[in-house]
Amino acid sequence: MLTTPSAVILIGITMLISATIGLYLSRYKSSVTEMLGMMIGMTQGMMTGITVGYFAGAATDMFVANLIGVGIGLLFGIAFGRVGGLMGMMDGGMGGMMGGMMGAMLGVMLQYLYDGNAIRVTGVVMGLIYVASMIALVRLVQQAASRSMEIDLVCDMKVDPRSSLQHVYQSRTYYFCAPSCQRAFARAPEKYAREVNSTNQQVQDPAEA
Repeated sequence: MLTTPSAVILIGITMLISATIGLYLSRYKSSVTEMLGMMIGMTQGMMTGITVGYFAGAATDMFVANLIGVGIGLLFGIAFGRVGGLMGMMDGGMGGMMGGMMGAMLGVMLQYLYDGNAIRVTGVVMGLIYVASMIALVRLVQQAASRSMEIDLVCDMKVDPRSSLQHVYQSRTYYFCAPSCQRAFARAPEKYAREVNSTNQQVQDPAEA
């Protein structure tokens, strides 16, 4: 069994790391697509929840561990999934719930079924997986920020031109986040092309003046 003071310290360290990484990634908000935002929310929620839930479960009972793991997982998933809009928050929240419950279950199970170093060894493994996932998340966002993004003219969402849907109109390629946006553009391409050309003209006119 993990002692309560040790669990509190480990939970505090986990939350500090997650918060630091989440705040660091917020600097890339302008380059985050909805899909990437969903991944940020899911990773923050699930990995923070499962790690915190495990430490709480190894020191307390199932009720308390679930309460702590799910609560903190939800908090981090929703808070940092906001960069992906509503879907990012939803994915972050669901990831936090699942991670918190799984971590709590694992911690309690090891506490009551195994003796010796099982809790310590599993804690080290969990910690390494958690740190590796956070490093991978940072690298993923940094790589995405280095790419040039396009705007879906139908819903104004940022999309990655290398993986998004496309439609060619008057020798120009337009990019879309989903088939519904692609179909909407295909039905009235002149409407959206005219709107973007009008916007570009308004931006250029003051400089010309």
